[in-house]
Amino acid sequence: MRTTTGIILILLLLSLSGCSLVTGGTKIFLPDEDRPIIIEEESRTDKTIIFTDGFDFPVGDADGRGWGITGYGFLQWSNVSNSWHPGEDWNIPGAGNGDWGQPVYSIANGIVLFAGWNTAQGNIVLIEHTMPNGKQVWSQYAHLDRLYVSAGEIVGRRQKIGTVGRGPNNRFAAHLHFEIKQKYLPSNGWPRTSGVPWNKEKVLEYWVNPSLFIWQNRPR
Repeated sequence: MRTTTGIILILLLLSLSGCSLVTGGTKIFLPDEDRPIIIEEESRTDKTIIFTDGFDFPVGDADGRGWGITGYGFLQWSNVSNSWHPGEDWNIPGAGNGDWGQPVYSIANGIVLFAGWNTAQGNIVLIEHTMPNGKQVWSQYAHLDRLYVSAGEIVGRRQKIGTVGRGPNNRFAAHLHFEIKQKYLPSNGWPRTSGVPWNKEKVLEYWVNPSLFIWQNRPR
């Protein structure tokens, strides 16, 4: 039977060789050993990367057909939030609350960073996407009624992640508030600091026009 010293020696030799054993949290088996050794991850950079294969729209068909931006658009001034609007408000034109409960989809392959409640925006899902060129973006879906995913979950393009809702205490007409960030901010990030709105230039450091980005990065 292999001794603990033998196991340690093998791991030490592998380490000195510069070999990368496995990604975080993976079980490995040494030769002639039926007991797994767990190699714990040290940081998010050690995790397996899920690359995107293109981007679709978050509601309706993959091209967003049947839906539209009938609320605030990207970088429109919002008197409600006293800020430039960092996303798009999607619903079915003329439907009123008729799109309440309609499915919301992940726009691309990715990893869920947050899925939960926000006092200002209701249920939110935040997903990290890594493109084949290494660039990362983050999609955010707010005012959701139901959540179908949880933090840490890997999701695929067009996977249902929730349903359209009306925000906290049903304060809004049913719609999806949708954002794409090119610079990371947490799920409660908003373009204001201590009540003072950011200027457009600063907003554009963090957010991109969602529809334009998707059209420029559709599946090939």
